[in-house]
Amino acid sequence: MAQRFQDQFGNPQGLGGRLAGWLMALTNRDLNTWAVDQLAVRPGDHVLEIGFGPGLAVQALARRARNGQVDGIDVSPLMVEQAARRNAAMVKAGRVRLQIGSASALPFDAARFDRVLAVNNVQFWPSLADDLREVARVMRPGGTLAIVLQPRQAPSAADVLAVRDDLAAQFAAVGYRRVRSAVAPGSPMPAFAVLGERPASTM
Repeated sequence: MAQRFQDQFGNPQGLGGRLAGWLMALTNRDLNTWAVDQLAVRPGDHVLEIGFGPGLAVQALARRARNGQVDGIDVSPLMVEQAARRNAAMVKAGRVRLQIGSASALPFDAARFDRVLAVNNVQFWPSLADDLREVARVMRPGGTLAIVLQPRQAPSAADVLAVRDDLAAQFAAVGYRRVRSAVAPGSPMPAFAVLGERPASTM
């Protein structure tokens, strides 16, 4: 039963998925704000959020990219519905576009985005190295990817930092440049961000 509920955070569905969406909106607000801060979105940027869940970071991204565009993909139709309601005004204005999709097969042309964000969902990506390459494909030269994660089930803070270091190594192995990380303040089980710039080659 507990595992079935945990699975709802990867692909929320039905009543359990609605509850998972409510919990994500309740517990991840501060983390999403911090995550958006790490990405340093500029007013004219075209931004993609992968796995936007109930749409909290989408709101913050749209406020930062006030002259740009925010796209989002999520594997869950239920989360598309919830996030579209939360961002209804921006969706109606055409500044936010939300659709079903996954990191493994992004429904976008190459070199489209200046910034890409994923919060608390990289653990559900099917093939991390391949998916990092797919994200690089849709990024413009100089574009930045930020992956933010708070592994709440980790045994210790040291284990969380080991996950961070492994993710940073995966960024570097794929070819991302200027790979760096940050740790969110004020949490007993730390959250972290790993950031990197688009590889010189996206092949």
